[in-house]
Amino acid sequence: MDQILEIAYANLLSPMILFFLLGIIAVLVNSDLKVPTAFYNGYTMIILFTIGIKGGIELRNVSLVEMVPTIIAAILLSVVMLLLSHIILRKVFHYSFEDSIAIAAHYGSVSAVTFIAGLAFLDKVGVLYESYMSAVLVIMEGPAIILAIIFYKLHVQKHGGEVDNPNAKMSHVVKEAFFGKSIFLLLGGIFIGLVAHTDGLANIQPLFGDLFYGVLCIFLLHMGMIATMSMRKMKNVNPISFLFAFILPVLGGVLGVITGNIIGLSVGGTTILAILSGSASYIAAPAAISQAIPKANSGLTLGSALGLTLPFNLIVGIPFYYWLATLLVG
Repeated sequence: MDQILEIAYANLLSPMILFFLLGIIAVLVNSDLKVPTAFYNGYTMIILFTIGIKGGIELRNVSLVEMVPTIIAAILLSVVMLLLSHIILRKVFHYSFEDSIAIAAHYGSVSAVTFIAGLAFLDKVGVLYESYMSAVLVIMEGPAIILAIIFYKLHVQKHGGEVDNPNAKMSHVVKEAFFGKSIFLLLGGIFIGLVAHTDGLANIQPLFGDLFYGVLCIFLLHMGMIATMSMRKMKNVNPISFLFAFILPVLGGVLGVITGNIIGLSVGGTTILAILSGSASYIAAPAAISQAIPKANSGLTLGSALGLTLPFNLIVGIPFYYWLATLLVG
């Protein structure tokens, strides 16, 4: 226990977490601090492109055969987290079918920001990880979203309803889940990092490399503000009904550690797989789910994923998953 407290304390004092907490405080004290929308869109692109480019560069020296076990495990984890989340939300917390499957889609998918924070944490403690984990991030974004909407369609048809929303068509869903902004930028970055000349990559290093963590800190400042504002909107809600926002990430993280150990990942790789499995999407999933399942409470899904699970993972989850991985794998 002392070890995990030391790890959590060290993580809490990292600049990224402090910027996130500063964003929370800004809203709580009603500061007039604002981040322009155009600036937000710009640094989001920089962050996602940087993850992809870094992953693409590292993929140059990795064989596909080496990645296969992790890819299969990642997809299975996404599906298992979708199903377990839906069952827990439906049977234990008694949410409606629409809300439970919508929330489950968010927790079956992944958070790029949590992933980045996990990489920064491992770099800080000097722990190496498999170079292809950026590709795993991309792979885990879409499957749960697609499956959740398929289950919703089947549920509606079974009960004699019709899905008449044009945005709920499977072609649109696939487009949003696999070619929405976040995934497209990650895939584009991976492609650039994989095929671009090394001298060309060196020229873009100042923006997509040197400035990365500074931009990420500003992004997390903004995320802290948005997370707090989203929770403020959830009035007159029983706090107990939000416990799933802490239970599901821990469940996903534990399953990720166990899976990483089974397929033979390193401590770092296992930690990242646990971070991905324990995270919740608040970019790709809301874009697809809000249109395909309009009856779901979007405030509930975004409030839990962004307002509760993201800060939980940044402050507590990441060091906990690492500690667990060192016990089981190390």
